[in-house]
Amino acid sequence: MVWWLEILAQFVTSAGLAVFSIFVFWAYTLAFGRPYAKLLSAALAAALLGIAAFPHGASFAVSHQALLGDGSEFLLLVADAMGVISAVIIASFFFNPGRLLDEA
Repeated sequence: MVWWLEILAQFVTSAGLAVFSIFVFWAYTLAFGRPYAKLLSAALAAALLGIAAFPHGASFAVSHQALLGDGSEFLLLVADAMGVISAVIIASFFFNPGRLLDEA
């Protein structure tokens, strides 16, 4: 596959997974309300970190080829991280925690 197409596909995949995780977080927050908000926030943070870091972050950390070779694992790691960051920034425009907890 063309290298930039693989990176674009990784970016779109990680952004899609991050958006899905954020929607699941919003749904559970609406369903369960205040008592579980901190637990759900921690679960969302863990999910977003997992999407951004694995599997390319783990393979980059243990692989010596990424530093000596073409660096494709690093570029895929950056694409994962940028996808998650983009999803969080876009979601932050639509998310108001005070309003969400008032509706619950």
